[in-house]
Amino acid sequence: MQDTTVARNYAEALFELAQRDDDLELYAQQLGLFADLVETERDFRLFLETPQIEPSDKKKAVRDVFEGRIPDRLLRFLFVVIDKRRTRVLPEMAEEFSAIVNQHYGRQKVDITLATEPDEALKKELREKLGRMLDKEVLPRFRIDPRIIGGVVIRVGDSFMDGSIRHRLHRLRRSMLKADIG
Repeated sequence: MQDTTVARNYAEALFELAQRDDDLELYAQQLGLFADLVETERDFRLFLETPQIEPSDKKKAVRDVFEGRIPDRLLRFLFVVIDKRRTRVLPEMAEEFSAIVNQHYGRQKVDITLATEPDEALKKELREKLGRMLDKEVLPRFRIDPRIIGGVVIRVGDSFMDGSIRHRLHRLRRSMLKADIG
């Protein structure tokens, strides 16, 4: 089974558990922090992923550090992840869980690329216009790429809208090269 499918299945199961505690945001935050820890702390990741270390020892270490700091259902969920040897998929699980929570609350992550740093007024305008277009609350992630020259490039999930000057120049160049001068 592909990691994305596995991650999605685990995220959906955790979503149901988190709904019982009525605290989706806390679960998303805590799972994200745990996944970041697994990703960034090499020794911790190796400890969790090493098959020679018994799952009971891994769970004891996780319990000793995280018990009382994260919701009990989330802790038990992490124990299942450890038992099933799926800790390497935790970052994807956290992303999938966050996406499910955002969908539940009617939010949409949007990547917005501009040539220069936008001021607050432009950020607000883009967020509001995209929110109306998508009929969702927009969670923008602004990126700066001077190579686009000007305009804006927007990515929403798998959709891509390129309104950059660079793209327009490429289209103009292609049409000029195709033109029959005659």
